[in-house]
Amino acid sequence: MSDYPLDLATELEPVGETRLKSSAGEAYWNFTSAFGGWALALGYSAVQKASPQTGALASAVASFLKPLPESGLMIDVRALREGRRTNFMRAEFASEDTPDTPVFTADYVFSDMKMKELDYTCDFPDVKAPEDAARLPDNPGPKFLSRYEQRVALGQPFSAQERPHSAFWVRDAADRPWDAKALLALSDTPMPRTFFVDPTPRFGSTVQYDLHVMCGADDLAACGSDYLLVEASSDRVFSGRFSQVTRIWSREKRLLAISNQLAFY
Repeated sequence: MSDYPLDLATELEPVGETRLKSSAGEAYWNFTSAFGGWALALGYSAVQKASPQTGALASAVASFLKPLPESGLMIDVRALREGRRTNFMRAEFASEDTPDTPVFTADYVFSDMKMKELDYTCDFPDVKAPEDAARLPDNPGPKFLSRYEQRVALGQPFSAQERPHSAFWVRDAADRPWDAKALLALSDTPMPRTFFVDPTPRFGSTVQYDLHVMCGADDLAACGSDYLLVEASSDRVFSGRFSQVTRIWSREKRLLAISNQLAFY
């Protein structure tokens, strides 16, 4: 285990064969709940600790049922299916005070990639280079923002854009190298799409989330701790809810992962 903030915040205490405990939500605190990206990374760490996976992370699907507490979080891990090449694992979170009431669930798929001849990628957005992009202040704001250095490559928060499209170059503030766990945490960093359709701040809460990984461990390792581009947009902001699609790119314009969310505001 390293001393990087993300790794320290995803340390787990075994309290049973497949049950673990976390008390580190405060380190990645949002306004009224622990940061969703931290929860995704924590669930991944719980699976790897309770039932180490040899396959690479292929996807994650999560439901945010209730606010995540700062401490006293119990995590149960179980296998949904273990196949010859692909495993389906679940991590279910509950507060220590109410262990029978889930607050968050995440299903992870692990499977090694098979190289085949077809290869298509959508277009890389037209954005500023990280060296030319203004740094986003991390204060004032929720505590988790201080864990990242973000530079605004496209879009302007708290403005009425014709399309809620944004892109930020993001790196770990402690220079932590990229891997699957860090990718999960990164995927939930985009601001709510409501911030890009009206100057008035309207905060959102993620209800459901998914991530599809389109790279291997070697691809992430090649990125080191360099900036990754986190591009986000929405197909609909309407009646107290919004969709969000996120694409994560390397500096070399390689599409590493795609995420979708439904949030309420």
